[in-house]
Amino acid sequence: MSTSFSGQPLFDTANYLEDLSDFHCHPSIPTFLASLPQPLIILRDDYEISRQFLMKYADVPGTFSRFRGEVQRFLNYLWVTTKRTLVQTDADVVTAYFKTLKNPPRSWIARGVFSAFTHANGLRLPNPQWRPFALRSSDENAVYNASQASLNASRTALQTFFKYLVYQQYLLTDPLNDLRRRDRRAKPQLAKDLEVAVRRLTDWQWSWLLETLVTEADQNPKCERHLFVIVTMKSLFLRVGELAPRPLEDGAERIPVFGDFRRKVIQGEQYWSYFVFGKGDKARSVTLPDAYLPYLKRWRAYLDLLSPMPDPGDHHPVLPSTHGTALGKRQVQRIYEQAVMFAVARMEEAGFVDEARQLEAIRSETHYLRHTGASQAIESGADIRHISEELGHASAAFTESVYVNSDQARKRFEGRERKV
Repeated sequence: MSTSFSGQPLFDTANYLEDLSDFHCHPSIPTFLASLPQPLIILRDDYEISRQFLMKYADVPGTFSRFRGEVQRFLNYLWVTTKRTLVQTDADVVTAYFKTLKNPPRSWIARGVFSAFTHANGLRLPNPQWRPFALRSSDENAVYNASQASLNASRTALQTFFKYLVYQQYLLTDPLNDLRRRDRRAKPQLAKDLEVAVRRLTDWQWSWLLETLVTEADQNPKCERHLFVIVTMKSLFLRVGELAPRPLEDGAERIPVFGDFRRKVIQGEQYWSYFVFGKGDKARSVTLPDAYLPYLKRWRAYLDLLSPMPDPGDHHPVLPSTHGTALGKRQVQRIYEQAVMFAVARMEEAGFVDEARQLEAIRSETHYLRHTGASQAIESGADIRHISEELGHASAAFTESVYVNSDQARKRFEGRERKV
């Protein structure tokens, strides 16, 4: 392995993916490809199929960012270190790559997070400070350590990438299939905290956000949509894309409509549920908390719909656009970000400057609402198996590994109350 970094960033932000089809804004990329020993025509094919893969996730900011980072890191390793191409990727290459993820060369690690490209004279140029790995610590003596969570994220991204390549018949088999479990494990970190923090809002942050949006909506009817989106995503454990149209295999779109809210009766008691057509084209049903119903009624009243609650077969979009269709993922994402910034501004006005900065730092992390709703439900005593089903997880064991449960919370609160 060379002592200097001889790779370079390969994919720009989602806004530039179309431009990367001919590199007219990114002249450094074809120059880089031509400098490699592999046949240029094959490298160009590798690049284009990878760009097409990332295009599928361009409208999902969080997923796109993770997949882009992993794909360009893997291609740098594949092309520069192993001198191979995607077609030549096998289990040995992937195994060696995961060893590199655990212990990357120092020249491949940046101290801090840097953008991949910079803008100059109408062109996008590679940032010389960018590296495939980033050490996010201000401690000069800090050493890069891959967490188990980051290794799992890498495996998920590559698994999705390789499945796409197999589906497109670019690869015959998935090289991840033969990766041994131990090669996917992080190195033991005896000095590290073994508990994984859930990316969720604190109860105080959630209360502040909800109170802010209720106040905003009371004063300005245009903020009713912000209130409804935030409360719905949090209360029903929804991903941002589950409130927006989703493409189907036949080319049509599946739009969330009010008919997806369904009244049911069990043992003589009425309850409401929401039908979700979610990630991976998996359907699930989420029970509506009674405390959520007033917000649903409020939103329908704002839309001037005839009945307070939806009727069967109600085909009005849950989030209608001004053009009579439905809001897309990016628009829902933008509503979330605007709602968070309402709360940030109110915190600043109240003198909670540090708290405002903390909330502002996660203004684009829509998963915080889903995690907050699930964590609060589990902590309040809900059966984790039921929450797992409503989250759409494959197993309750996975849910328990991701979310803070009531036992963990009780242990910490009891620990705080111990006497000295």
